[in-house]
Amino acid sequence: MNLENQVSLKEKKKEPSYAYRLLKTWAEINLGAIRFNIKKVQKNLGKNIELMAIVKCNAYGHGAIEVSRQALDLGVKALGVSSLYEGIELRDVFKDVPIIVLSSGMSGQSEEFIEYNLSPVICSWQMTNALANVAKKRGIRAKVHIKVDTGMGRIGVWHERADEFIRQVYKMPDIEIEGVCSHFATSDEQNLDFAKQQFDWFNRCLEKIKDLPIRFKHISNTAAIFNLPEAHLNMVRPGLSIYGVSPSEYVKGAKNLRPALSLKTKIAFLKTIPKGRTLSYARTYKTKKEMKVATLPVGYGDGYPLSLSNKGYVLIRGKKARILGTVTMDQIMVDVTDIKDVKTEDVAVLIGKQGTEEITATQVAGIAGTIPYEIFTSINKRVQRVYSD
Repeated sequence: MNLENQVSLKEKKKEPSYAYRLLKTWAEINLGAIRFNIKKVQKNLGKNIELMAIVKCNAYGHGAIEVSRQALDLGVKALGVSSLYEGIELRDVFKDVPIIVLSSGMSGQSEEFIEYNLSPVICSWQMTNALANVAKKRGIRAKVHIKVDTGMGRIGVWHERADEFIRQVYKMPDIEIEGVCSHFATSDEQNLDFAKQQFDWFNRCLEKIKDLPIRFKHISNTAAIFNLPEAHLNMVRPGLSIYGVSPSEYVKGAKNLRPALSLKTKIAFLKTIPKGRTLSYARTYKTKKEMKVATLPVGYGDGYPLSLSNKGYVLIRGKKARILGTVTMDQIMVDVTDIKDVKTEDVAVLIGKQGTEEITATQVAGIAGTIPYEIFTSINKRVQRVYSD
């Protein structure tokens, strides 16, 4: 292809109609819904309580950069990610925003944490000393958040002795403790006894260090924001609520959020299949009558769960179309026998609304035997994100 053709193709790709012709499966992200959800969380908080928007794992599959822009425009003070790499990607775009890496930092990454002005969560002397050494060489203070383990058991200094660790770190001239945090294990459950116990343990730790001028104290995730207002402290960390989904049926205040993501594809092929034929790998479905079947170019290679085989459904022309046979890496088959006027390139909705029908991420997760978090974060990069407002 010569240069002239390359340029014309580049310009052509900017045309919306052309872009949609290139797509076989895509996720539509409604940025207006993102803003609505953040505002709803903000209204649920008291004065002087800051938000750290959780945009890890590409903002739960919604696009970390675009979601971060919406959050920051609404006054969100910090962004939360799970890895150094995610933090660097955001830092390339957002130069002065506090970015906190919530998973345990590793000592071998200390140079990068300092270079990109990222705040790691620390809970070990190995990581703390490595950061201090790099910060000293550069003549700056490394900003950190210290993790207190109140019962999650993943990372953190156990709450019984966390105050000792915090005080020793506070004395280090090359370290600035920006925040102290913990994490709930059961704040989305009907029984909140353990969550309340966790908060009590965290509060006891904070009481022991109340003389230290530490800026942020945070423990509340989405469920705790709605279920445990006493645990808001002076910063909260909304995650799933930003994307319009409640963590569980027991988080009542999150019911009126607006789902931001729709997952769509198009009918690639239509076929009439006689009675008695078997479909897909392992021949798990056998036609009981002559059927009209649509093939959709989406599969577990896009993040659509294998566990929806013979159980899930999609929406086509506002009607439910059941999945037939095993979900494959790149394609699924659905029953369109009773859907009138169906044709190739008709849009099929895997998550979202069509007509009067809707398939929510929570419903898909329920059929698949998983949780909405996994459904969202499994939608991989080959599924293009299309943003609307």
